Amino acid sequence: MHLIIDSGSTKASWGLLEGKEHKTTVNTAGLNPYFHTSESISAILRAELLPYIVTDHIREIHFYGAGCSTENNDELISGSLRNFFHQARIFVYHDILGAARALFGNDRGISCILGTGCNCCFYDGSGIISKVDSLGYLFGDEGAGSYLGKNLMADYLKRRLPADLREEFEGKYRLSLEDILNSLYNLPYPNRFLASFSEFLAQHQEHPYVYNLVKNSFHAFFEAQVKHYEGYQELPVSFVGSIAFHYRKILEEAAKAEKIHIGTVIKAPMEGLMRFHGEMVKW
Repeated sequence: MHLIIDSGSTKASWGLLEGKEHKTTVNTAGLNPYFHTSESISAILRAELLPYIVTDHIREIHFYGAGCSTENNDELISGSLRNFFHQARIFVYHDILGAARALFGNDRGISCILGTGCNCCFYDGSGIISKVDSLGYLFGDEGAGSYLGKNLMADYLKRRLPADLREEFEGKYRLSLEDILNSLYNLPYPNRFLASFSEFLAQHQEHPYVYNLVKNSFHAFFEAQVKHYEGYQELPVSFVGSIAFHYRKILEEAAKAEKIHIGTVIKAPMEGLMRFHGEMVKW
């Protein structure tokens, strides 16, 4: 059996592949090596995955993860998995390759992730030719959930949020300035905290403030990421991630203004990854 994993910063999906058949999927917390240690990864695996997986049945693991962009980060993930999956060959890849394989299979195009964070690459049908670093929620992640939340929170704290939205926001979250600063500077996963406010924005997409915030964020994403690739106006630009999925209408309007052709938009890459790896299986 093979285990195919798609891990963002917030959530990880573990798909069990037997031959060419997708048997089951287990969801756990995300395993981003920038926010986890070997100990915290092991704790998540024990509590959230191992009760549902017979580890000695797994012969190959293909892990696609946010933050898996350096040798040290890859080793943190593979070493943590090796502690439990003793019979498996383990492969760790950047999540942008997983998105590209799920979106394009063996075809070419520009593959984008818009979830808690963002990423983008040119995919030639077999591998990533080039990519622009996202730089995370502090310096980048344009268009992603953390970016939307950061802009919303800045406007709220600086009293730039329209009165109707401010009243509803305060009624829903009841956050003090101390709560907000503590979540950003003292508690773990500040990117997830910021991205959690995308739900509020998604419920008010028709509001002019929200529409403009989201559309401008997508323009920032195209400028920071997509426009770096030669031929971006001719190639299909496809997306995976909750932000692209839930704000697709605004995304398409922003893309049209940039003369960018949107191809496929999917919420999660697991189905495409299972199909891709299923086709690789030799009976």
